[in-house]
Amino acid sequence: DFPVKDADQVIIAKDLAWHIKEKHGANAVFDFNYPMWSTSTHFSELVETELRRLGIGVYVSETEKQGKHNQLYYTLSKLNDRQFYIRVVVNNQFSFQRIWIYQDEQLFPLPTTTVFEGVKNRE
Repeated sequence: DFPVKDADQVIIAKDLAWHIKEKHGANAVFDFNYPMWSTSTHFSELVETELRRLGIGVYVSETEKQGKHNQLYYTLSKLNDRQFYIRVVVNNQFSFQRIWIYQDEQLFPLPTTTVFEGVKNRE
């Protein structure tokens, strides 16, 4: 499950949504099949809500059927008890990655870890 407190999940969801909007614009529409990718549906719902608050269209699907919109998913990797990173992928071509760290009980992102890059197609 997601390794951070509920209040901190909101901070992370807002950050991810903002970066997605910066890259794709407010008129983007996404198919977000988070039940397929995540057991942490609470965080996925927060990401969906924040995207919608920014004016981005989001279709949530619980099937593997591909929609006609941009495909969106994220992965979470726990590095240790105080560090983890999130990677957001759109259409297997765009990747946003950010490392988050707890230090003195406060959560913050490492600013130098934000990257936009291509991603190989999954088979």
